[in-house]
Amino acid sequence: MLPREHYLKQPFQGHRDLQNPEALTSAQARLIKKHGSLITALLNDDVLNPSLSDMRTVKIITQKSTPTNPVEQAWLKYEALLAEQKPKRRLKRSA
Repeated sequence: MLPREHYLKQPFQGHRDLQNPEALTSAQARLIKKHGSLITALLNDDVLNPSLSDMRTVKIITQKSTPTNPVEQAWLKYEALLAEQKPKRRLKRSA
């Protein structure tokens, strides 16, 4: 576990996994790059000293509640875009 400041200093590279990164506004892309490492660490319970704001963000993201700030809005949009690009499994027909 590392302090939250460590994760804030780490740029998030996960936005590069998007097939359609243009779906995010430039502001949303910047927010994800800046806060993505912290959010990922929070979701993995790897942050030593999360703030109340961090815990609220995790609650909103995990419960898919209505976002209350631009970071939460950007992250939920990022997750939605990732979910859209996952291939859907088709059932095989048996003979």
